[in-house]
Amino acid sequence: MRLLIDEKREIFTEPYYFKLFKLHESYLLLISNERDMGIGSVYMSLPSTIQGLPPSSANYGLFGMGRDLLGKVISEQCSSFLKAPTLLLLFLKTKLKDEKIVKPLVNALNDMLKTIENDPDK
Repeated sequence: MRLLIDEKREIFTEPYYFKLFKLHESYLLLISNERDMGIGSVYMSLPSTIQGLPPSSANYGLFGMGRDLLGKVISEQCSSFLKAPTLLLLFLKTKLKDEKIVKPLVNALNDMLKTIENDPDK
């Protein structure tokens, strides 16, 4: 397991922590607005095997976190960019609604993914 991203970003004056690990032919992404990350909701996304079709995803929410839209969008975006299966652990205790935070979180993630785009070990 290799750590590719370990960043903190401010979104709506609230800190968000991102960690991306490279596993064997797959990735583990952790996102939280708490320094001590938890399990929260778990999402799995696979890149599309047919060009032009969106990636497929499945989710399982633990502890009733209820962030299905947000987790699905983030895991599919990451899996599509990395072209590999991605497991997302999303642990958010924010009061912000998914619709408000999805775009800033995806934009921050995209910025971070671009920094590892040319990494031969990604």
